[in-house]
Amino acid sequence: MPARKPAALINRHETAEEKTQRAERESALRPSRRLPSQAPAQLAEHPSAAAAWRRLMRVYGELEGEIVTRLDQDLLIDYCLLVEQIVDMDVMRRSAKQAWLLLDGKRQKLQEAGQIDEAVVLAAQAVGASDMVLRLDARCDQKRKTLHQYRQSLYLTPRARAGAAPAKKEMEPPPDELEQLLDDVTQFVNEEGHGS
Repeated sequence: MPARKPAALINRHETAEEKTQRAERESALRPSRRLPSQAPAQLAEHPSAAAAWRRLMRVYGELEGEIVTRLDQDLLIDYCLLVEQIVDMDVMRRSAKQAWLLLDGKRQKLQEAGQIDEAVVLAAQAVGASDMVLRLDARCDQKRKTLHQYRQSLYLTPRARAGAAPAKKEMEPPPDELEQLLDDVTQFVNEEGHGS
């Protein structure tokens, strides 16, 4: 059975009894303390993760409904740490790419100068630097895939929010059959009265 959406994300019609039951179930699972707007102690030495926390709390604070609670704190901390790891890996990738470009540039100059033995040594080092870039790319791809899964769980992607947002315009209820019949009769009588 799929997990139930929070009441704030329900956009279908519910009876008063259904709304009351849902509110009771949700309040039974709602911690008394709210999530802190400032990053928790676990993120104190992680500036990028702490910044991600503060950004998330601002975004969640703008919503009418409560999507995350104190029960989700560990998931949010893991999400923020993962964001920081990706930032760090991007920095490492830039450094590895710069090393590869530098080594390849020096190799090319040595090759043009006819210093083939030295050029071969630098070529091997350049290959090692390019391999590091590729390994970091693969690792970043895996981390970003995990980050996307976290985003799905935290309603941070369009797909996760699809069907959860309230409808833009309320649809009119279908006309009542009896009202439609009375309208038809009234229209017929009005036409007959004017036709005579």
